[in-house]
Amino acid sequence: MWAGEHSCTGRRLGTRDFPYFSLALPETDWLARAERALVSVAAQLAPFAAETPLFIASSSFQIGHFEQQGAPFDLPVANASFSRRIGDWLQSSGPRYSFSTACISGLSALEAARSLIAGGQIDEAIVIGCELANNSTLAGFAAMELLSQSTCQPFDAGRDGLVLGEAVAAARLSAQPGTWRISGLRTGIDAYSATGPDPAGGPITRLMADCLQEAGVGPAEIELIKLQAAGSPGTDLAEGNALRQVFGIYPPPLLSLKPYLGHTLGASGIVELVTLLACLAADRIPHTAGFKKVDPEIALLPMVDRSNAHIQRALLNLIGFGGGLATMIVERER
Repeated sequence: MWAGEHSCTGRRLGTRDFPYFSLALPETDWLARAERALVSVAAQLAPFAAETPLFIASSSFQIGHFEQQGAPFDLPVANASFSRRIGDWLQSSGPRYSFSTACISGLSALEAARSLIAGGQIDEAIVIGCELANNSTLAGFAAMELLSQSTCQPFDAGRDGLVLGEAVAAARLSAQPGTWRISGLRTGIDAYSATGPDPAGGPITRLMADCLQEAGVGPAEIELIKLQAAGSPGTDLAEGNALRQVFGIYPPPLLSLKPYLGHTLGASGIVELVTLLACLAADRIPHTAGFKKVDPEIALLPMVDRSNAHIQRALLNLIGFGGGLATMIVERER
């Protein structure tokens, strides 16, 4: 990302090809791919107790596995059986909680874990974002003509849709102080329509204001904003309007990670959180790839140059298909 690399492969659906960010996994069996990805990510965490609760976020869970079975096949008693399987793969015997709130699933899971820790009910949690390739998701977005034919162009005047991707990531949340802490986290609903946010950005504005209030900081104290911005004509506009209402015409630096990762849907909250924290830990913030020309309706310019800034406090936005909203503020412990 620091080098600006944001190329992706593609995925064919029927007679159409779409740009798509695929994980480089050798297995062709869907469950085998999933197991390798999840075990690999878990191995990067410090050892955790077997009874540590798992909070698992996904839009599609094991739909790709169902597709691979061919018809007819037997559905499990509950779709959350995949979370049980993940626990077994990770040799975890603790509770497994499943979250599927579209694109904000990751921060919904994080919010639940944070609440239980704050209430003294648990001391630690592993929060997992998991979104693996399947045709059903791709077909749904393609049918609604929401997918780009070329590349992700956040906030750009020529943006033409989403580029999807698959990813697995995990965050370890603890009652004990760490390098970063969550100082504000709010989720909400934008009921403007069944599929898209209010173009004026009102609900997003109010959610960001609530999150700032919880964190006890003002807009001027946010040093970086991780955008939702996925190249969707309507959602990018709504987010841009909301940002100008909260931060004015000169907001902090704006960054979209989706040109590098794809839109990983239910996993995106955790995937983009850990990616951002890795960038901030290294003081290497990439530029927003894919952006070329300001949209006069949005009237905001994402980062076009990479930066070595040492960021103390950042705000992250998620805007989900179907109306889900989430905003989080993370602070570096001094």
